[in-house]
Amino acid sequence: MRRMGIMWKQFLRYCFIIVITSSFIVFFASREIKKHYLNTIKLNLENQAELIEKVVTGLIVSENIDEIDALVKEIGEKINTRITIVKSDGLVLGDSKKDPNKMENHSTRPEIIQALQGKIGSKIRYSSTVKENMLYVAIPIKENDKMLGVVRTSSFIPEIKRSLGTINQKIIYTAIVLAIFALLFSILSSRTFTKPIKEIANAAEKIKNGEFATRTFTKRKDELGELSNALNEMARELQRLFTNLNLEREELQAILSSMVEGLVVLDKDGKIALSNRNFLDIVGVSDETQLNNKRYWEVLQNVDIDKLVKSVSQSGEPKTREIQLGEKVYLGSGSLVSEASGEKLIVVLHNITEIKRLEKVKTDFVANIAHELKTPLTAIKGFAETLEEEADFEHKRFLQIIKSNTDRLINIVSDLLLLSNLETQKRNLVIEKVDLEKLVTDISQLFVKKLGEKKIVLSCDISPDTHKIKADSFLLEQIFINLIDNAIKYTEQGEINIKIYPVQKNLKIIVQDTGIGIPKEDIDRIFERFYVVDKSRSRKYGDTGLGLSIVKHIVLAHNGKIDVESEVGEGSKFIITFPYYGIGESLA
Repeated sequence: MRRMGIMWKQFLRYCFIIVITSSFIVFFASREIKKHYLNTIKLNLENQAELIEKVVTGLIVSENIDEIDALVKEIGEKINTRITIVKSDGLVLGDSKKDPNKMENHSTRPEIIQALQGKIGSKIRYSSTVKENMLYVAIPIKENDKMLGVVRTSSFIPEIKRSLGTINQKIIYTAIVLAIFALLFSILSSRTFTKPIKEIANAAEKIKNGEFATRTFTKRKDELGELSNALNEMARELQRLFTNLNLEREELQAILSSMVEGLVVLDKDGKIALSNRNFLDIVGVSDETQLNNKRYWEVLQNVDIDKLVKSVSQSGEPKTREIQLGEKVYLGSGSLVSEASGEKLIVVLHNITEIKRLEKVKTDFVANIAHELKTPLTAIKGFAETLEEEADFEHKRFLQIIKSNTDRLINIVSDLLLLSNLETQKRNLVIEKVDLEKLVTDISQLFVKKLGEKKIVLSCDISPDTHKIKADSFLLEQIFINLIDNAIKYTEQGEINIKIYPVQKNLKIIVQDTGIGIPKEDIDRIFERFYVVDKSRSRKYGDTGLGLSIVKHIVLAHNGKIDVESEVGEGSKFIITFPYYGIGESLA
């Protein structure tokens, strides 16, 4: 259905207004004219009655009824008005239309009653004598304040209506002519109003279609002129903004194309909204249009990608994850960004295949070297112990140095093998029930001598709810052994406190000492292999620099995390958080 234009809508509005206005004008004008006309007729009848009253007063006094009736008929015919002369007792003395002798007594007529009371009586009513509606005006006839009778003049209402009808017709014709002129004017006015609107609408349509060079030209100084100028300004601003937007888009495309990483942007439904050239190479697609309206799992059927996307979507926090795609390994990082159209998820795939290969080569090298060194070191220690039995005092001192350094090398080799197994995940976790209180108590016995030598107090505060958990018992032992041994080495006096307690769905393990503390610049590096804060103490106590690295790898293997809080001279606090779901539900 074709919609109605503004011009015709405006025309119909004008029509409605003109019709309503004309109707009101005709109605009220007709009513006022009728009222005025009736008042005029009434005044004429009153004037006529006064003239007749002067003529007939003497005749009434002489009671010349025939002469009165003849005079009334003569005058009534000349002025085209019905005239009735009524005596004070209601007897009709003369009438211009009827025989007074045949007329009934008029003492009960309303206008006669008013006139006999000394007033000017008037009434519109039905005449039983002439059988018509009539307008009556009656005035009293007096002589020396004596009421002689009444002169009544009247006019036929049908004649009045005919006169009013003629007037109303002229009013209606005039209103119709005026309405036609008004409608013609409204058409011309609407056209002059709608023409610039159509021009503005056409220009807006072109701007909507991207033709930002479109302009409107009007010399009007009214609101339409202001609208036209505003549209031109908007078109210029849009042209500038789209030019800048295209430049920024080209810059973005250039940046994305130059990235060595693969990048893909996903919408809330998992559909691919944007990708770069390297991502197309990763998924084996030659053209970006092949990814249109496709979800990421349709082009990347990989469990690690799916886990990364779901993890970021659920937590709302940036996440990273290693992703194996064929023979290549990628470090995938995902993060959410908020836009007006909704949240978008950005995934960046960084190729770390070569880095992982070098790590494997390094790990294999360390593992092989450690494995090869273990046998000769054991042999050296055995032969040194054999020689120690037969050597004199002087030579025993050298043999003890050989044994001490051999033990240190054996410890380094053992730690390297354990660390290598943890890094390459060769050692599968042996999950079993572990009584933490018994485990910590047994391990504490290993350090009784060292604690006694430094007069350090070891205290344990273990919540009953965490007595038994599921974890790898051997690896948990390594955590406590390394942390307690590390605390003893760097604490000269004071105490070491171990706290274990549940926090919501996590298990907290805190090992705190009152030792020398760790400088802030070293805290971020203490979990690196062979890194030691105090090298003199490390050499003195035979520290391999691998203990904290082993602790961190064991914690990560149990899906936990480790944090450090330390101030120089105030001691150190190692905080380990294990999720129960990662190491088994609490069995307490």
